[in-house]
Amino acid sequence: MDNKIEIFSKQKIKLSRNRVIKNIVKKNYLFDEINKRLLERLSIIKKKFPNVLEIGSRIGNTLNMFPKNSFTKNIILTDISRNMLNEAKKRIIRKNKKNIFFINLDEEKIPFKENKFDLVLSNLYLHWTNDLLSTLNNINLILKPDGLFLASIFGSDTLHELKYSIYEAENFYKNKITPRVSPFLRIQDAGMLLQKIGYQLPVIDRDVVKIYYKDLFSLMHDIKNMGESNSLIERKKNFTSKKILNLANKIYKKKFSKNNKIFATYEILYLTGWKKHKNQQKPLKPGSASKRLSEALDAKEENL
Repeated sequence: MDNKIEIFSKQKIKLSRNRVIKNIVKKNYLFDEINKRLLERLSIIKKKFPNVLEIGSRIGNTLNMFPKNSFTKNIILTDISRNMLNEAKKRIIRKNKKNIFFINLDEEKIPFKENKFDLVLSNLYLHWTNDLLSTLNNINLILKPDGLFLASIFGSDTLHELKYSIYEAENFYKNKITPRVSPFLRIQDAGMLLQKIGYQLPVIDRDVVKIYYKDLFSLMHDIKNMGESNSLIERKKNFTSKKILNLANKIYKKKFSKNNKIFATYEILYLTGWKKHKNQQKPLKPGSASKRLSEALDAKEENL
């Protein structure tokens, strides 16, 4: 008997990502910048990573950002969205000797053998995983000894302003609330998960970024065009009434605004862990990035 609890609809996640291909380049700015931050952590490691797997590759921008000193020969790009992978194929220019493969898969059903990869990457994708503990364990299994797991994931403070505003508005009109924003990972839990699985030298680092929008509607439009629409199984299936959204917008502007613009928080957690080996690399130093995220996104960045 399968007792697995499912929070997210994988079919809805797939559809959300499939639908945004036309706008994905314009709306990929947050993912691209966090990808750069993630890969900066590789540039300070003096180690070869011949075989690489990326989970949740979107349109394949990771390949063009890869540090030259990583000595990657084979890289497998994966995504639950076939449309994303097809776009990645169109955009990637094969101007090096790397062997590039594209696989359409669900990260909770990893098909690879144990001890296969030197590096497993994932940029802002694993927040859609129903059983994160199991998935992180499977990633550990497919890593070679002394292989590196490196990922970014949205933290629990992400979009808390949006959640508060809609919940307050819905509660005012209906005296009940409906799940509308994903339950993101807490930084304390991230470290606990890596340790529980057995990752060596686990490091958790984070950025807290505020991005400004005209109003709640422009924020929701941006989220949709990122391919990050609500995919909770218990989400409300019909459209939210205009009166609830209008009230939520007023609440948002009153409580979370500055200079006539609302702000939305995106908390980014960086997860680093090595597969057990007698000769381990030194842990990465928090805050090793050379450029602040706020500079790249023209946004306000706060260290909490």
